[in-house]
Amino acid sequence: MNHRSYWLALRSPADLRPASFPVGGVVLAQLRGPEHERGLRLWTEVGRGFWAEREAWSPARWRTHLDAASTRFASAVLELEDIGFFELTREGDAVKLEGFGLLPAWRGRGLGAGLLSVATREAFAFGARRVWLHTATDDHPHALPNYIARGYRVYREEALARPMPEPGSSSSPR
Repeated sequence: MNHRSYWLALRSPADLRPASFPVGGVVLAQLRGPEHERGLRLWTEVGRGFWAEREAWSPARWRTHLDAASTRFASAVLELEDIGFFELTREGDAVKLEGFGLLPAWRGRGLGAGLLSVATREAFAFGARRVWLHTATDDHPHALPNYIARGYRVYREEALARPMPEPGSSSSPR
């Protein structure tokens, strides 16, 4: 496989091509330090097979991270059930979409476009003059097309240095 890394950005709220959720009733719940186990569960379950960089984080590190003024971690909730999340990190006048996705049971229902639209609006409300993210061919196959459909533009592309191992492989993750 041709493993690629992509950096994308959206420079203005006017550039967002929003999508609605295909169902009503999706609400956001911002997580703070005391809810670190919920944050860890969302990050891990959404990212399983796609990313692994926070597997070694301690509960204390999660609590500190979720309480940081520069971090917004929101769960998308439908009928009292977590369906996915997004995490924003403010870096000066830019906001990074640090993590984003749906739990496996909720994928393939058209919810990702709505969640990305909400996450992007939240990023601009969080003070962004530019919203950016990093993704790769190792991410969910709908990730890059969703980002582009919402108006994000690729500004950098390169070979992925350490691809996620193929299923059944014993290689270590990126």
